[in-house]
Amino acid sequence: MSTDRQVFDYLLRLADSDLVLAQRLGEWVGHGPVLEEDIALTNVGLDLLGQARLWFAYAGEVEARFAEAGRSEDALAFLRDSGEFRNLLLVEQPNGNYADTMARQFYFDVWHQLLLVKLAHSRDSRIAEIAVK
Repeated sequence: MSTDRQVFDYLLRLADSDLVLAQRLGEWVGHGPVLEEDIALTNVGLDLLGQARLWFAYAGEVEARFAEAGRSEDALAFLRDSGEFRNLLLVEQPNGNYADTMARQFYFDVWHQLLLVKLAHSRDSRIAEIAVK
């Protein structure tokens, strides 16, 4: 497998995890236990969605290096079958009650923060820039 293909697959893992969790958190809009928590979860979801867009956009650029043409961020996010997604299984878990959602979010955030700190020092400057953002 080419290096570009491996980078593409890795970028999709990052983007898919952010996208799926953003969608899960979006399910809480208007249903949080109190307004402040509702708004906070919405903002976290929007942050993840923004980061997913950056990963998808870069994945499309990398894909263009080994395929006829790279797909757009929208095509990568919405025009793939469910079996083509490479997200963490944790982010797929149903919200359940608010405590379940917070537990899932805690585990994801710990992993995500440690990952982004390491990616900020990537040899690939674009990955490092996205991680810092």
